[in-house]
Amino acid sequence: MRAELSLLLARAINRVLGDYPEALRRLAGHAGKRSRLSCGLIHLEVRLAADGRVEPVGAGATGDPDMTFSIAPAVLPRLAIDRTAALREARFTGDGELAQLIAELARELEWDLGEDLSRLIGDIAAQRVTHDARQLHAWQREARSRLHDNLAEYLTEERQAFITRDDLESLARANEDLRDACARLEARLQLLEHRP
Repeated sequence: MRAELSLLLARAINRVLGDYPEALRRLAGHAGKRSRLSCGLIHLEVRLAADGRVEPVGAGATGDPDMTFSIAPAVLPRLAIDRTAALREARFTGDGELAQLIAELARELEWDLGEDLSRLIGDIAAQRVTHDARQLHAWQREARSRLHDNLAEYLTEERQAFITRDDLESLARANEDLRDACARLEARLQLLEHRP
């Protein structure tokens, strides 16, 4: 099963790289190096070929890979929708130069998922799937934002668990007024004490 998944991963990566000859050239400089994709319990390995493309690494490979790319399973769907945010949650370890190159390419290269889907399921269905995925992501982002705002309002206004900025400013003004009043009172007391 792992070998089949590694083959699918290699094909998907090579499909995207095929549109970017400069990326292939840059990767070719690291020919022979192995990279591991870790996602939960799944660990897939690929090796960079002399032409910059990737090839799957079989189960018989020994030793550690040169670079590991780790990402949580929950983040995977976001790679297709909001790659920049998803990549912030990924970890790259190992060969720093290779890790930096792969991180750069992951941010820069665009995978036209709609185009590849259209070859499999047709143009209209592919457009619908990509549109629905974007809508779902937008709805999730909006729901998170509303939840955050509502929770903040509840904790500050309803439960008064936190002090609001207005309350803090009011308290600061009252503190200054009290300090000024104490200073005036102290000055009067000193005048009364020094009266003949």
